[in-house]
Amino acid sequence: MKKRSVRTTIIAVVLAIILIAVVGFVYTQHFANTVATSQQHTATGAILVTPTPISTTVAGSLQTYTIVPAQTTASYSVYEDLIFQNKPNNDAIGTTHSVAGNFQIASGSNPTVEGMTIKVDLRTLQSDSSMRDNHVQSALDTSDYPYATFVSVSTQGLPASYTDGQTISFKLLGNLTMHGKTNGETFAVQGKVVGNTITGTASTTIYMTDFGITPPTLANIAIVQNKTVISLDFTAQS
Repeated sequence: MKKRSVRTTIIAVVLAIILIAVVGFVYTQHFANTVATSQQHTATGAILVTPTPISTTVAGSLQTYTIVPAQTTASYSVYEDLIFQNKPNNDAIGTTHSVAGNFQIASGSNPTVEGMTIKVDLRTLQSDSSMRDNHVQSALDTSDYPYATFVSVSTQGLPASYTDGQTISFKLLGNLTMHGKTNGETFAVQGKVVGNTITGTASTTIYMTDFGITPPTLANIAIVQNKTVISLDFTAQS
């Protein structure tokens, strides 16, 4: 009698485990499909650049600034659902200081930002999880595409004049190349010039699939959204 009772209990436990697994799988499949559907996006393609001559006055006042890697951080932030870790609303954040680049500005009346080129080494991105980092490296295929590069095309919203120490906000339009694909992106920029140093932030929202990147997932256990915020907290010096 006792053996039958134990056998019945074991069968009940096994059935319960199977049921939980099935329910969990159905839920994760549903969630994954929901995320995939809600995060669809059509790539814009590269911004076509028509060269425009810079006036002699502006060209003569342009000053070149170079990114200081030790004081600059490039980062990504993406929503993930770690279902079996009970973290349904987690923002995964990865950062790196491996940033190079330069640009030119003219202040005073009719301020100008020209020729910005920023290059980030994606192989050095790190989060708080080595497992996540491995999945990110695999998704970005960094062995073949180690860098993300942004080249500016134009600006919007610069003030009519600029004085040293003034914090301003504007938009910077340009082409972002990553994973072998190029798309036009618009960064919201805030910054200021103090002496020979510029500090500021720039951020935009991209969609991984626009660059041929499949959002990394782990058997639908860790589900990552397509939409990603990328940011640059920068210092540059002339």
